[in-house]
Amino acid sequence: MTSGLGGAKMSLQWQLSREVPEDTAHIGRQLFPQDNLYRQIGDRFNDLFPDEGVFVSLYAETGRGAIPPLLMALVTVFQMLEKVPDRVAADWVVSRLDWKYALHLPMTYPGFHFTDLSAFRQRLLAHHQERQVFDLVISRLKKLGLFKPQGKMRTDSTHLLGVVQRLSQLELVTESMRVALGVITAAAPEWVSQALPAVFVERYGRRQREYGLSADEVRQVLGQAGSDGQWLLAQVDQAALVVLRQLPEVEVLRTVLSQQFPADSGGAPAAKRPTGQQVIESPHEPEARYGTKRGQDWTGYKAQITETCDEDYPHLIVDLEVTGALANDSPELPKIQARLQDQQTMPGEQQVDQGYMSGQNLVASAALGINLMGMPLADTQGPPGFRQADFQIDAEARQATCPAGQTSVVWGERQKAGYSAPFIQVRFGAQTCQCCPFFD
Repeated sequence: MTSGLGGAKMSLQWQLSREVPEDTAHIGRQLFPQDNLYRQIGDRFNDLFPDEGVFVSLYAETGRGAIPPLLMALVTVFQMLEKVPDRVAADWVVSRLDWKYALHLPMTYPGFHFTDLSAFRQRLLAHHQERQVFDLVISRLKKLGLFKPQGKMRTDSTHLLGVVQRLSQLELVTESMRVALGVITAAAPEWVSQALPAVFVERYGRRQREYGLSADEVRQVLGQAGSDGQWLLAQVDQAALVVLRQLPEVEVLRTVLSQQFPADSGGAPAAKRPTGQQVIESPHEPEARYGTKRGQDWTGYKAQITETCDEDYPHLIVDLEVTGALANDSPELPKIQARLQDQQTMPGEQQVDQGYMSGQNLVASAALGINLMGMPLADTQGPPGFRQADFQIDAEARQATCPAGQTSVVWGERQKAGYSAPFIQVRFGAQTCQCCPFFD
């Protein structure tokens, strides 16, 4: 069996009780009404949650005893419900009676270190088992009759915040340098002391802000930071230590500099801060992207959520998948339906947001027996316009003639950095175009 992460052998030496311990049950049943969420979880524990044997592939047969993985999984869910960090969640496992009741822990349970929660999540990701408990709970909810066969579901996406703040362009560049410099120093302190000036390490070894700087000062400092960043990368590339060039943080810095200082700007920062599916927004979470949906701006991801919506049945989330903040919703629908098919929870009707509606998805859904319901996207494609080949170009006369027979009034040349040949800009009279039958 696998030994987990980092070679640390851990084994499943104890498991959560399948019954509420007597001391916890005695007090909890006096204090909490039957409709209390955590009491319901504790009372229906055996109906809802699998035996911990499902986690056996994540751990070794011998080694230090692990915190029960079902305990870690449930605490992870509880802390999301309560919106608290790992440190607080670990404290509440010890201090909150309702949590102990739900988790089937005795009153005297001393708890665990808060970092065990992060280690458990990393273990799930390393073994690609992040959906394991979710899928097993869904199957149990089906057996309890909480799903209507071939019922109704709805699917939509919502923003999911990354645990980062959006940095200004200057802060993004300098923070990427600070992070890279920190890991370089940890990996090769002697090389840093010999190859990098102390003033450089001091300047970029601390967090920098642009508060109090004018726009001109920000641009000047940003330009200097870009030059210093390229110099740092050059030193790393020339270093004998290959490990430095392979550090992920160094690659992040390299990408940030290439995105914020485009090659055709002569080394100057981009006039407008770039955004897009590949653009890094923070060195602390390089996968997070800057997105906008319905007037809401955020840095992070999107969550694709599908839930049941039948009357007289509970509304249950049956599928949840995290995608990029700028990912198109439409290609996600076949993946969602494939997961529902694997769960054997396929709906008869699926209500979706406009982003999922397409002719292809309608046909594919019908083939699966799903009636896809939603508002189709508006037709934003205007009438076809003229192409450059439709115009008659007379370079000697410096004039162009449009398909309607009108001649241009402006012929200009301009040079763009990085290109040897000039660009030709042609304009026609505004009043002439507005009166043209082809104008729309």
